[in-house]
Amino acid sequence: MANKRLLLLTTNRLTAYSWSPGALVVDSGFDNDEAGIAAFSAYLDGSRHLYYLVADMVEEDFHQDTIPYLSGKDRQQVLARKLAQRYRDTNLSLTLSLGYERSERRDEKVLYASFSNTQQFQPWLTALQEKESRLVGVYSTALIAPQLLKRAGVKAARCLLVSVQQSGLRQSYVEDGEIRFSRVGRLDAQDVASVAAICAGESARMHQYLGTMRMLPPGAALDVVVLAPGEYHAALIETCRSSDLLRFQVMNAENLCRTAGLKTFPQSAPCDAIFLHAAAIAAPKEQFAQESMRYQYRIWQISGSLYIAGAAAFVLGLMVAGAQMIDAYNLQELARVERTQLEAISAEYKRVTATFPVSPTSTENLKTTIKQYLALQTQTASPAYLFVEIGKTLADFPQVEIESIDWRVGKPIQEAGTKKIPLKPPSGPATAATKATEGDSDYQLAVVSARVVGTRSSDLRLITNLANQFVEGLKKSPRLEIIGVSMPFSMDSEATLKGEVGSERTIGEDARFTVTIGKRLGT
Repeated sequence: MANKRLLLLTTNRLTAYSWSPGALVVDSGFDNDEAGIAAFSAYLDGSRHLYYLVADMVEEDFHQDTIPYLSGKDRQQVLARKLAQRYRDTNLSLTLSLGYERSERRDEKVLYASFSNTQQFQPWLTALQEKESRLVGVYSTALIAPQLLKRAGVKAARCLLVSVQQSGLRQSYVEDGEIRFSRVGRLDAQDVASVAAICAGESARMHQYLGTMRMLPPGAALDVVVLAPGEYHAALIETCRSSDLLRFQVMNAENLCRTAGLKTFPQSAPCDAIFLHAAAIAAPKEQFAQESMRYQYRIWQISGSLYIAGAAAFVLGLMVAGAQMIDAYNLQELARVERTQLEAISAEYKRVTATFPVSPTSTENLKTTIKQYLALQTQTASPAYLFVEIGKTLADFPQVEIESIDWRVGKPIQEAGTKKIPLKPPSGPATAATKATEGDSDYQLAVVSARVVGTRSSDLRLITNLANQFVEGLKKSPRLEIIGVSMPFSMDSEATLKGEVGSERTIGEDARFTVTIGKRLGT
């Protein structure tokens, strides 16, 4: 991480500080002349630090106004136009949103701030750009005041921060955690009593000014925090007495620095030190520098993000590689265990087979023989199942009388005069082999010859219906297939009924029907 350098700019001088979490040390001071600027450029040579420029000058302007409720590009254009109308030079200016008014229009309250004399900044900013220094931003002590009060534990909604600094007496009015107004007054720091009197008098005048500008409600009390070195503490407590309008709180700047974590700081300027420390810890989001001045800082931010992203990708890659290495190791261990088990089983198999009597043939021949035996066993046919299923169906049809059952094994052959029934596909998933041999499968075939008895000889339709019902009953068996059916009469419109009408002999012969039942071998 880059080191931080704090640059405190006053009207006639720029002071450079080195900052670390526990120390703020003066590096060097540079006068606002050619020699000082040249020395500052030499100070920046080869430096890759982060620079925070904090200005504490008189020429700082604050103006509060309202704009319509806008967003996005329209809001940016309105703010830019307002800045251009108020300030001749907007290179060091900013806008700060102060919230929205409680009205139907919801106008936005905006604070405009700028340095009226930007020429004092140009030599220092030019040196920073020429040396390609990483300028984080240009800040003022007024912008840092809200953060300083928050870290000091001041929770008042309206507060006036009065600080005794090298540039003079700084007065910053903060409302709801946002800076509203700030100014710097001249001060004779050597006269302690005069400093205390000025702090009390300027606070009263500031209260009156804020009321006149309607920034403070009429008659409202104002909390005043006076920040000064320890040598002024006694005089300030004696002079700055609280009243109905002003509630004073005096803070020792040295003690505040130590409380904030600064063990080492310039003893001659503790107020400046606490402001610089606040800027280094958490600089305000708002700052005065244009983006062109912060180019090198943005490049550093982008490169840092890329480094972080690259490091994250590298770590992620290491994690994935580590996980894969662990998986590979686990697989190798599993393979080793499997090989050990296989070797143990093989050794046990050899030990057991060594005790077997000598076989007249090889193990492979025995395996082949067993497979052929199992295949023959599955193809062995018995008419028992067919006869049982025919008997079950026959029990439901007492008017059907079996004359003969012709059982055989072979391929189904469609006999003349029978109605062809489509064969069922083999059970189980269909494969290319089963599709190819579907029509060539061997069956147990039973040709059942039966006749219908106990009905009127002339009731041809009843006889045919009973025969059909008997066939449907046979179909209910899951392992049986109806190969063909020869009915006693044809009920189709195109069929011709032949025979001697009214002849009992003819009707008796026609009451016979034939059903060919099949069962696939191996099912």
